[in-house]
Amino acid sequence: MSRRRAPILLAVLTVVLALLCAGSASAAHPAGKTTRRSPVHSAVKHKPAKRKPAKRKPAKRKPAKHKPTKPVHSVLKPVAAPSPASPVVSAPGTALSTATGVLTQISTPAPSSGPTPPAASAPLIVGLNANASGWGGASTAPRLDLVTSATGAKWLRETFEWSTIEPQPGVFDFSYYDHFMLLAAQRGLHILPLFYDTPSWAGPAYNAIPSDPTAFGQFVAAVVARYGTGGSFWAQNPSLSGSAVTTWEIWNEPYLSSGDDGDYDPGAYARMVKAAAVAGRAVDPNAKFLMAAEMQTARDANGDWQWWVDALYQAVPDLNNYFDGVAMHDYGTDTTTLNPIVPGQPYPNDGHILRIFDLRQQFIDHGATNKPFWLTEAGWSTCTGNSDCVTEAVQAANLTTLFGYIRSSWSSFVQAVFIYDYGDGTDPTNTEDGYGLTRLDGTAKPALAVFQQQIADSAG
Repeated sequence: MSRRRAPILLAVLTVVLALLCAGSASAAHPAGKTTRRSPVHSAVKHKPAKRKPAKRKPAKRKPAKHKPTKPVHSVLKPVAAPSPASPVVSAPGTALSTATGVLTQISTPAPSSGPTPPAASAPLIVGLNANASGWGGASTAPRLDLVTSATGAKWLRETFEWSTIEPQPGVFDFSYYDHFMLLAAQRGLHILPLFYDTPSWAGPAYNAIPSDPTAFGQFVAAVVARYGTGGSFWAQNPSLSGSAVTTWEIWNEPYLSSGDDGDYDPGAYARMVKAAAVAGRAVDPNAKFLMAAEMQTARDANGDWQWWVDALYQAVPDLNNYFDGVAMHDYGTDTTTLNPIVPGQPYPNDGHILRIFDLRQQFIDHGATNKPFWLTEAGWSTCTGNSDCVTEAVQAANLTTLFGYIRSSWSSFVQAVFIYDYGDGTDPTNTEDGYGLTRLDGTAKPALAVFQQQIADSAG
């Protein structure tokens, strides 16, 4: 930002005020809790870099990648602080009704892993991250059969690569995903597509949010017109139209530096969401779009800390018109506590799965009370290499706890959960290789039985 020239007296006052603010900032950020030096990195330290599946995935299929990040400081409209009891949840707050313009009281029920209450009005969708589309060719059908027969899953979250579908501007090749969607539909599966993987003509890297949201919107429109409700693929395969895609996820973890080629630009992501929704709904008015969000902050142009969610709405004030649900990756080894948020201090709930209450409160504050949450990734690694690893018994217990929350205190707003992921990788010391419900040799971990029971309890 450029500085304006000012009279000498004003300049002196400015210097004095700056010195006073510097002293205040030092008090707010004590030694050992340093702030970031630039606003381009992300916040939530909850999941390390994602692997490419070993010895089983064509090189061209790039999975979503993650990068561990340092927790940062949270200021500006902190979520209501909970009491110190355990388990701890956000305190009741207020939200602006978009229908009446009146502030109404919002109360958050305490989470519980106890008995499951009656099901919500819509059955919980229970799905799986399995990367079945990444196998390609003759390997796809056996992979789908293996995953679905072993788990009972009927919903799969799969990456739809922009670079594969639109290798050149305006030139669309659906052959790869036609093959996958045909096999999935023949098995009665439902797919949650993840739009990802920028082609070289649209950005500098596969994980870069495109600078031109219009081009991304045109890509989304083409895919929705192909596989969405009433799409051309189903016109060619009318007996399989029950598997038409109804919900689409926009990008993978854009709030992390690994989700935007090392950059951090919530405004660019918000504009991309708007472009996708406008273009997608133009060809399928019933299409639903999920927007990615997390609890993290970065400094804005004025040097103030700003939440990711607040920054999205600052860039697109009418953002509620362009997304239908929140995509969250609810990783964390702490399954019982939620700490108070203190302005000027690091966000205290990294690695706490109950931070979902903090995140939801932010959307409530922006009038998005009725937007459902889809947990499009969640899981625990049974690796052996670091403190993020858990035993197989703990993995199963944590999964039970997660579903206990989802079916009780989260049931009013969590609509779907996709467990990450189906099978382990080759390196037992690598955190990313241990998230599977099955071991490398294909045998089941105890968590698989938990997942299977949840599938049986749902209509998904």
